[in-house]
Amino acid sequence: MKQCCEYLRGLRYKLRMMGIPINGPAYIFGDNQSVLANTTNPGSQLKKKSNAICYHFVREGVARKEWITTYIKSEHNVADLLTKPLPSGEKRFYF
Repeated sequence: MKQCCEYLRGLRYKLRMMGIPINGPAYIFGDNQSVLANTTNPGSQLKKKSNAICYHFVREGVARKEWITTYIKSEHNVADLLTKPLPSGEKRFYF
């Protein structure tokens, strides 16, 4: 999640430097509900210091309205085509 947000912040910066206006936040879709809950809820407890540091960066971007993290079901997540082998049947129907 942190790498995605770092890339997104850099991309938005480069576009602004080229004179392309950026209106509104970017949407980051994910299918892991616990990760998404940690990015939006500042009161959530993170056990490891490395996780806490990474999520502070992501939470800062959410608070600044640079990006919005939101949930998408696995069967609708197009990125799963590139990362997971999909079974036959209903899950494959959407792709």
